[in-house]
Amino acid sequence: MNDMLSRIKDKFNLLQKRERKLLLLGFGLISISIVYLSVKPLFMLKEDLNEDLKASKADFLWMTNQIEVVLKLRNSCSSRNYKRGTSQDQITNLARRNLISVDSVTASQRKVKASLSGSDSNRFLDFYSQFSCAGYLIEKIEMKLSPDNIYNVDLMATEVEY
Repeated sequence: MNDMLSRIKDKFNLLQKRERKLLLLGFGLISISIVYLSVKPLFMLKEDLNEDLKASKADFLWMTNQIEVVLKLRNSCSSRNYKRGTSQDQITNLARRNLISVDSVTASQRKVKASLSGSDSNRFLDFYSQFSCAGYLIEKIEMKLSPDNIYNVDLMATEVEY
């Protein structure tokens, strides 16, 4: 190892002054490039983690704002009878009560599929609660926010007896 190091020093000393400077400059640039390429992924990871943190904080803030709505829903079903008419009539009435638009409703046997739209997510929470109280087991909800801040919901449910 020492022999190899001494050979490198000897070869380096044989170079002219400008060649040594150029070689040292090249070595310095390569070192800086290696350090940069090693550190860059860490900064990218930090940026990603900061974005995730902001998203998590926004979600947490939204959840803390929903406490009042959830407490209102916790009281279970009221004594109101939501079971009037066909499935389509019930969905239409509940949606109208919660200021939600009904885009389409299909009912076959005990299954119900509905497409709804509205501008307030809390109204959808109220609708889901009342819909469950009407005797439906919600199997699937797909809620998407359109660019014009309208929630589009696809709902699948099964009618249950209780």
